[in-house]
Amino acid sequence: MVFGDRDMSENYKIKSMKNYIQNHWLMLLIILQPVLDILAYWTKSPEGTLAGLIRLLIMLLLPLYLLFTLKEKRAFVLSMAAIAAVCLLHILNCLRIGYVSMSFDISYAAKTAQMPILAVCFIHCIRNEQTRNQAYWGLFFAAAITAASVGLAWITGTANVTYGDGLGISGWVIDDNRCANSVIVVTLAAFSVFCAVKSEKLLVNILVPALTLLVLLSNGTKACYFAVYVIFTGFAGFMIAEKFIKGTKLKKPVVITLLALSLLAVVLTPYTPMYKVRFAQTSFAELNQSEIDKQLEDMGYDPGSITREDILNDPQVHQVYEYYYRKMLWNIMPNMFDRFTIDEIMAEYDFTTDAQTLINVRQLKSAYASMMWKHSDGLTHLFGIDVSDIWLTGSCDLENDWPAIFYYYGYLGFGAYGAFVAYFALLIIWRLLKNFKTAFTTDNFILLITFALFIGLAQFSGSVLRRPNVSFYMALVLGLIYYQTRVKPVTEENNLWRKP
Repeated sequence: MVFGDRDMSENYKIKSMKNYIQNHWLMLLIILQPVLDILAYWTKSPEGTLAGLIRLLIMLLLPLYLLFTLKEKRAFVLSMAAIAAVCLLHILNCLRIGYVSMSFDISYAAKTAQMPILAVCFIHCIRNEQTRNQAYWGLFFAAAITAASVGLAWITGTANVTYGDGLGISGWVIDDNRCANSVIVVTLAAFSVFCAVKSEKLLVNILVPALTLLVLLSNGTKACYFAVYVIFTGFAGFMIAEKFIKGTKLKKPVVITLLALSLLAVVLTPYTPMYKVRFAQTSFAELNQSEIDKQLEDMGYDPGSITREDILNDPQVHQVYEYYYRKMLWNIMPNMFDRFTIDEIMAEYDFTTDAQTLINVRQLKSAYASMMWKHSDGLTHLFGIDVSDIWLTGSCDLENDWPAIFYYYGYLGFGAYGAFVAYFALLIIWRLLKNFKTAFTTDNFILLITFALFIGLAQFSGSVLRRPNVSFYMALVLGLIYYQTRVKPVTEENNLWRKP
């Protein structure tokens, strides 16, 4: 009987574990994300990381699971087919013009396609309040794991820096993901403040936003710095507006805390890594700017009114410009000078001597892609350039997402991606117009603010749409937006957040 009881106990534990996973799989999947980032840091190698392989398996297995389990498959299958068609047309065109590396381009296309693929999956998975709450709790735990890992990395002296020694703390993040990681930090920071706003405990109202501010400012990127004002003042403004629109009781300690921390961020600006990096870049630019201005003045030209014809027709002036452009750009991207003529490069910059413009690495990469685009034919404009060409030949990858989608996947890919994201913006507008009061909730505002941050950061920071560890979160937010706007009845506020 002892053995029989033991077997029954073991079977019960296994069954309970299976039931728990079935009922909380989405929460566990979200919690897994920061764990995978940490795993990538400790298992990094030239061949890639185990975390990358796991994320690829998730992207493949989740759609397959839904394909076999969904009762109504038509919308799901059509969505997946549309994503696959855009990728396939891009690949076929690259085969037509000749690949530098087909495997690299296909791998990159898979990373870019992950966001819409997972978003469609989450739309079909988040169909009730229990699953929705799993997502919120998963994001809360993911934020806690991320904050704890940054703290432990700093204490143990194993943290990776953001920009350089003493310039930002990224934590256990591989070099390739340092800037991408800042978008994850911003996302989880927004949900951390959301938790603080929802809580009825004064310590949580104060300490969580304070810790969030510390993590954001210590990371050091512009994305993290400016997100402070979007998140903190955004929630403070929402709570004040909610009192007037719906007559709810204003949580004064929360509002005061959020506004005070926003003011503190302003005061601390000169001490942030972002400010120090910007100051160093500005000083370098001013030094080089004054040098070329003096040279042109010595030659009898006014730097502010010199024309394109003066530069191209006067050999001495042309030589001064060529030297200046090589000095400012060659060390950053020497391949550009091998691939394009100096006149093409100067024309791409409209012959500017503005040093701030020329040292802007993001703008430099966009200039490279733009010149590749101008050398491409009509079909390539429609379906996009070979990503492996700009990466492997040019040693260049566009940092800003929307220009990257445009150049890498052409008019078709950019249009499809833009339309996909615009659909969710329209859902938000539709829901607000349908019943504004029931839509005006904290649970909806966090989705609105993170959606806006994703769109903005995709343009001004990058890595939102093309990095699997970041795009996972955007896909999740889009899935939640669909639930809140299309599945949940418009007469229900849905402002409850129960335990998982």
